Formats: sequence, C-alpha cells, structure tokens
Amino acid sequence: MKKIFLFALILASLGCSRLDMVARWADVTAVSRADKYFDLTSAQEKELKKDLQQDINRLRKELLPEVAKSLRELEPEIKNGHMNPALLAKNFMLVQDYLKKGAAYFKNTAAKTAAQLKKDQFTYFATKVRADIEESKQDNDTADKALRTTYKRYRRSVEFWIGGISAKQQEELESFLKAHPYPWDLQNKSREYSLKLFLDSRQNPEALKKFVLDYYTDYESSRLPEFTDALNAHKYAFQIFLAEKFWKGLSPEQKENLQENLIARAEDLEKIAQRP
Repeated sequence: MKKIFLFALILASLGCSRLDMVARWADVTAVSRADKYFDLTSAQEKELKKDLQQDINRLRKELLPEVAKSLRELEPEIKNGHMNPALLAKNFMLVQDYLKKGAAYFKNTAAKTAAQLKKDQFTYFATKVRADIEESKQDNDTADKALRTTYKRYRRSVEFWIGGISAKQQEELESFLKAHPYPWDLQNKSREYSLKLFLDSRQNPEALKKFVLDYYTDYESSRLPEFTDALNAHKYAFQIFLAEKFWKGLSPEQKENLQENLIARAEDLEKIAQRP
C-alpha cells in the first residue's frame, strides 16, 4: 500500500537541506499526496489537513528531539573512527525504529480517513498504485536500468552526508550494487500484495481499521515476506560494505563533512521541535 501520509517526516527531513521548510509544509504535502492517490473531496482534504497538523506538531515536539540526540551521540564515535559493522547495524536499526515511531503518530488519522473513503476512491487508489508499479517495472526491467536507478539513489544519499565522492568511490559503490542488486522485482510484487490486502479489508469496517492501524504501527507487516527477507539481506550487505570498505576510503575532508552534518542536522531538528 502506498504511504498516503507523510509519516516519514524524519527521513524526509534528514534528506533535505531545508528542514524547517519540510516541517512547515508537511501537512500540505501530505494532503496533496493523499489527494493524488484518493481524489479526496474538499471536505475530506480540510479535515485531513486539520488532523495532520495536530499529528505533526506532536511528532515535532516529541520525536524530533530523540532523533537529534541520536545524531549527536553518533558524532563522537564517527570522530574517533569507530565505524564498524556493529555500530552501523545499531544505527540502521535506530532509523527503522524512528520511522515506525513516526508512522504511529498518524495511525488514528489514517484510520479515520480510510473509514470515510467511498468505493470509487478505493478504485481510484488501486488504479494509481498499479500505474506506479507498472512504471517501476519499466524503469527497472533490465539489470542495467535497475542498477542505474539504485546507484543514483544511493549516491545521492551518501553525498548528502559526506559531500562529493571520488571516481574510485563511485566504482566501489557500483560494484557493490552489481554484486548485491536491490530486489526491485520483489518490491513490485510486495506492493501488489499489500494493495490486495488493503482492498480486501475494505469489505469490513473493522477489518479496514485493523489493517490501517497495523500498517501505521509496523508498515513491514503488510509486505510480502519474501521481499522483507531480500531487503534485509541487501541492507545487511550494504552495512558491511560501508563499514569494511567504503569507510576506509573516506578522505579527512569527507569525515569532517560527516561530523559537521550530523551536528548541523541535530541543531536543525532541535530548532524545529522548539518552534511554537
């Protein structure tokens, strides 16, 4: 099921240079995305925006300080060169935990909105999601195309934290992704699987409510198990690659960029959390 609300505010924030802008426009962005997939009525949009503003304010004040604290605690370990598989695994898990905590802030709003959807809006949603799945299949229908898609995503994420990467680092990243390709095919099948679960649940109001609440409590629960296994294996391999190969090739400037960015993001998140 496509995530219809901006429950990943934290992740979006950590990947954006204008964190305050992300926070200020989060409700508008979320409503716009929900409307794109459900063709909401004006009344539904208005009520959703009001509910999301409350959810986002709670998340902003309660969860963002936790994220900032974790970034600050990581910086000394990075500074001292303590990058190893155990440390990376710990922080990968922290990110997953924060995403799940963030999602849970929106579960009641999501359930309330889902209960108000009409039959034609479920149909509209299914059409949109299936179109997304087909587009993903076309974009990644060969090994080369899938590699390019994944490489661009990973390189953008890495460079956000450490700055530009060298030709050698680019080659290392590409070699890793060739050896450990992202499971695009299983991801598409998983989205189809999740969509079916969602559409089946609409037949019963209580089943629909349970599906939505479960999804926003633990979004992995609606994934195809084979995809979860493949994705976890891919993530684990990436952690090992970062710790045992990529990290060793970072320049002093890149390490300094990483330390500075950790603190800068923490400060930004703290400011957003404290805003009235």
